[in-house]
Amino acid sequence: MSEELIQRDLHKNPEKIGKWDYYNIGATSIKNLKEYGIIRNVDYGSEERKKVDALIVQKKNVIAIIEYKKPSEFKTEKQKNKAIKQELEVAKKLSAHIIIATDRKDTIWVNTLTGNKIKDENGQFIKEDFDKNDENLPDLIEKIKFSINELNDQIKPKQLVNPTDLAKQIWQDIWSVTGATPENCLYTFVELFIFKYLSDLGVLKGSFNFHTLYSNYEVNTEDEVLDNYATSVRPKIKTLFPENPIDKTTIINGTIFVSKDQKAVKGYSTVFKKVLKKFKDYGKLEHIDYDFKSQLFESFLKESISKKNWGQFFTPIKVVRAIVEMAKDEIKVGAEICDPACGVGKFLLEPIITKLDQFYEIKKGKLIPKITIHGYDKGFDKDEQKTIILAKANMLIYFSDLIKENTGITKEFSKLFNESFVLKTNSILGTLSEPVENKYDLIVTNPPYVTSGSSNLKEEIKKDGDLVNYYKINAIGVEGLFMEWIVRALKPNGKAFIIVPDGIFNRQNDKNLRQFLLDECYIDGIVSLPIKTFFTTPKRTYILCLTKKPNKKALQTDPVFTYFASEIGESRDVYRFDTEQDDLSESVLLYSFFKGNKKGFEKMNTDTRCKIQPIDKFKSENHWCIERWWSNEEKEELGVADEILKLKIEEFPTLLDEVSNSIISIKEEVQELVSIDDKPKFIKKKIKDIFDLKQRTNNSKFTKTFIDKNKGTIPVHSASKFPDNVDYGYVKDNLKGVKYFENCLTWNIDGSIGKVYFRKGRFSLSEKVIPLVVHEEYKKDFDLLFLKYAIEMEFQKHYFGFDNKAGKSRIQNIEIPIPVDKNGKFDILIQKQLAEKFKRLEEIKKSISDELDKVSSTEIDFE
Repeated sequence: MSEELIQRDLHKNPEKIGKWDYYNIGATSIKNLKEYGIIRNVDYGSEERKKVDALIVQKKNVIAIIEYKKPSEFKTEKQKNKAIKQELEVAKKLSAHIIIATDRKDTIWVNTLTGNKIKDENGQFIKEDFDKNDENLPDLIEKIKFSINELNDQIKPKQLVNPTDLAKQIWQDIWSVTGATPENCLYTFVELFIFKYLSDLGVLKGSFNFHTLYSNYEVNTEDEVLDNYATSVRPKIKTLFPENPIDKTTIINGTIFVSKDQKAVKGYSTVFKKVLKKFKDYGKLEHIDYDFKSQLFESFLKESISKKNWGQFFTPIKVVRAIVEMAKDEIKVGAEICDPACGVGKFLLEPIITKLDQFYEIKKGKLIPKITIHGYDKGFDKDEQKTIILAKANMLIYFSDLIKENTGITKEFSKLFNESFVLKTNSILGTLSEPVENKYDLIVTNPPYVTSGSSNLKEEIKKDGDLVNYYKINAIGVEGLFMEWIVRALKPNGKAFIIVPDGIFNRQNDKNLRQFLLDECYIDGIVSLPIKTFFTTPKRTYILCLTKKPNKKALQTDPVFTYFASEIGESRDVYRFDTEQDDLSESVLLYSFFKGNKKGFEKMNTDTRCKIQPIDKFKSENHWCIERWWSNEEKEELGVADEILKLKIEEFPTLLDEVSNSIISIKEEVQELVSIDDKPKFIKKKIKDIFDLKQRTNNSKFTKTFIDKNKGTIPVHSASKFPDNVDYGYVKDNLKGVKYFENCLTWNIDGSIGKVYFRKGRFSLSEKVIPLVVHEEYKKDFDLLFLKYAIEMEFQKHYFGFDNKAGKSRIQNIEIPIPVDKNGKFDILIQKQLAEKFKRLEEIKKSISDELDKVSSTEIDFE
């Protein structure tokens, strides 16, 4: 234990630097820090023995490590580099953003991700002294933390642009004049953005340059300038970046100012000039930082009034980055990576943005990829081409630094764009039309999920013998087909990180799909995302992490990482403001520790949002909706027990669509459950003939005093309205005068009247609970779960209540139906089958109730 932390009361009352906790602790080891809950309680390996001079921490996240040196040890460059190297490994283990080395006169600031010194806005190495009492220190650290990453060691200049305001203005200009859909406004904005961008990069020159075209307004009419753009500039861009000869898509496809026959659209030349002026006034787009590239389309989406369609290919950037971080070990030279429903390509582009030099080499005028990315999309409705066009435009923006340095090989870049993103137009099945097997090292995706209309796809599959043999599971909805494609397309030992809707984890009709996943893959982890994570749907979604088995006979023995996230670090509304609570980032960090020590991680885990589940739970449970595996008490502790959905009035119809589709899919499950080929025969048996009602109860033995004196491990169940709770507590086994039971049914005289409970293991009961113990002669003839449901159905007819209590005398002659075989013997196999159906029907009723509760409990905002 650390005497330093205790003596100075640092474990309870740390010093402060701005909003962060500051620990000046040269005598405390990393192991001590985690034992006191200052940093995460995970395995830091050999670094646990090390000590650091000081830490800046926020909610167990290490912001900076400080190394204090004597002036005599911090004079030369060699000594300073040694000080940095000394702390680099421990800083990486602790996921610290910054290393600060100082002798209190001279200070070095280092980016942990690169090991390089950090520069200020002007490109000079930061030399500000580290003085914890300096009121400007928190602002400096905040700016550094915001700016640095794997690619950047410099504080972002204040003048760096962000597209949000520009996108908003241009969208309003175009929409107000043309009345075009937000989708077409976006495509038009992106095309003109690419025009300005290529001009600023020096790719478009002379008469084709943005500034040259704009200067033409001095001598030409507005119509003539727009015509010049349509007939001269656009063809030039398409020459520099040729279209894919197969799907005919390139990086631009304007839909408002230029017609399909490549002519200027009359009447729009004035708004065209207005838009160009805003681009001109906005300044150069040459120096675009990391976040600018990542958030271009997402920023524009915030202004879109047609969010339902956009949800088909927009995944919030924070979710994309979380999945990329989880998958980062698989993103390496030589890997083949796929997104079969790629939208604008974020899942494929985010992993490479900071590693372009590592993954792409330019040699003798040739662009040589060292990694292969494949993004496929079918598009939707009449605008099939446009998502792929946006993906290619997005890729151009991500590759801007390479393009700027190699403006003469645009066709090489275009070839890469065309090979990376491909439109599938040969069939309504899109990506699903090609039965790919054992091809990809990694698949990262957010496939579409709809149940209505998927029958058309299944009919198309039936026409092709190869596809019939490929899609064998008959899962519900488009998402089910995609799940099967993903698993079959993975190489053995390949990984997949997939965003899936709750239906896949909950629907009884998809139990075969879940079994398929268990048969073909190792289930590595599931993260439950909060409702409204996505722009367009209140549906709960999950991140599913899979590894394809090297062979089907391999058995999973490792446990499964599960995490219940309530927030993703941004508000779950159209504005998407950054918020302090970020469970998603925490889940990603813990998952990385879990991967390194799957069997030992559970012992170290102290995060109540994280549970390490045995794989057997996924085999035995009827659903994989992991947040339901947290008790009500645990949810209350997390503050999510009464999660209320809040929607804008225009979002409410989307909720109704979601609920309607869910209930329709539930109806199909019920129809399957109630279909009976051969109706079983039944005979009636009295309760007293099945159960030994002479079993003695405990009268009023269990008082609070008695239980406090005899605390143990045996639960004492009461007639509580919440029978899963052990209200009375736990007592010792084999107490004199106490009656114990094992693996039997119980019936409450009052409390939760009307319900029978199957109590597994050893337990005891209060005086208000009747044990229903099967007569010894019938032990092998009855399935207890079946008896539970059969008794409940009969008891419902007798209207038991507080004024008509269900004592032994009142229930003993009640008859319940028992299935028998053709010889008149009790048929335990049919009992088990019926019990499973009853159990599932209870779950279905709860699912329907939950769906309807979503509607009734939703708060509507009219503003």
